[in-house]
Amino acid sequence: MKNPKFNIRIVILLIVVITIFIGFPLHSPAQKQTSTFSGRVIDTEDNPVAELPVFIVPQPDIKFKSNSIQHLLWIRKNYSDSPLILTDSDGRFSITDIPSGSMFFGSHPYNIDKLLSDRFEFEQEDYESDVEILSLQIKDITFHSRRRSNTIPFGLKPGTHIENVLVTVKPRMRIRGRVLFKDRTPVANARFRISFFYDTEDGRGHGSSGGGPKTDAKGYFVYYLKERNDPAFYTFSVEYMGLIAKSDSILLKPGERLDGLTFTFNSAPIEPKPLRKRKIIVTKPDPPPVQEHLSRQKPEEVWIVNPTNRHAYKRVHCKTRDEAIAQAIKEKAHLVTINDAKEQEWLEKVFGYGFYWIGLSYVKKEGKWQRHNGEPLTYENWLPNDYFSESFDVNERNYAVMTFIDGKWYAVSPKSVIVKMTEMAIIEKADVKIKQSAKKK
Repeated sequence: MKNPKFNIRIVILLIVVITIFIGFPLHSPAQKQTSTFSGRVIDTEDNPVAELPVFIVPQPDIKFKSNSIQHLLWIRKNYSDSPLILTDSDGRFSITDIPSGSMFFGSHPYNIDKLLSDRFEFEQEDYESDVEILSLQIKDITFHSRRRSNTIPFGLKPGTHIENVLVTVKPRMRIRGRVLFKDRTPVANARFRISFFYDTEDGRGHGSSGGGPKTDAKGYFVYYLKERNDPAFYTFSVEYMGLIAKSDSILLKPGERLDGLTFTFNSAPIEPKPLRKRKIIVTKPDPPPVQEHLSRQKPEEVWIVNPTNRHAYKRVHCKTRDEAIAQAIKEKAHLVTINDAKEQEWLEKVFGYGFYWIGLSYVKKEGKWQRHNGEPLTYENWLPNDYFSESFDVNERNYAVMTFIDGKWYAVSPKSVIVKMTEMAIIEKADVKIKQSAKKK
């Protein structure tokens, strides 16, 4: 933990990734209860962000990139009857009737309904959100996004009601322009190629990139630029059906937005090619490894064997870390010890992301972390100490939890809010006898 390998980059989806009261709910009548999630969206100057489309939907069982075309279409197809939630003039929103389990919170482009009703050709960049989500604050914890993603995975227990959530966003760096023919006729409803070259103002950096945005009925388009940390001179060029038009060199500062850019082709209007309908193909994820169950207990209490090391693992519910240890001892097991990246990945696939107690504690006298089963620490997977913006001194953090942030570990103090949110643990034992099913002859 003292030398974390995980570098954080503050960008959107919606990106941050959060979990509140995450866990696998027990099978009970309470599971049928729905939840609510409400709060306010503001910009970096505390101004409300109005009419921003936000949503919460269950995470699909299909492999999608966050905010990809397939993901957005899956959302609208499976939840087309759900009203689109827009923030009001004060930036407030309220989402009700949310089922329990693993969910996505996110934001859409402002014109999402029009985009998804279009039956013609589309690309992922057509669905870029105009804002970048920087953080999400719930009570005393602030979660920061680590990649540009307008969806945040989290989990809800049945009947959870979360209020006064504060979402902070900022406008994304972009250009807005228009593409015309010589006689000022717009290049309407057409996809074209845009390229740009940049040189930093201090002359130390340069590069190029591009994309394929689409114009609207009046020839206008929006193209989002990757955020840079220093001013740069940009030169843009557009290409359409063999025609090329270029801009002058333009100085853009970090976060700056440029409107009114016009590209004019030296040609009479050309009839566009008809846009083709696109068939969306989604692939099912690879089947999970076959698990060997040691008993016919309830799903949340079953032992599952890792075929690589032949150890058995089980998820247990607990109010405290001490309670988790007591359950482990009763089962002749210990809090999970993670030996390498492969074991870490297997645990994530089997048990999902959430706050789990793991078998690590910090021994102050020796100045190092120690495993619950006494084995030497050979693998580490830490988040930075300040990831969740807690003020507790690092020296007060004596225990570790596995988090919803890609399964990364986080050191916690007994006073940490995360301790109160950690209501599950993973326990492990070796030398197990596997109950085999009788094979049919």
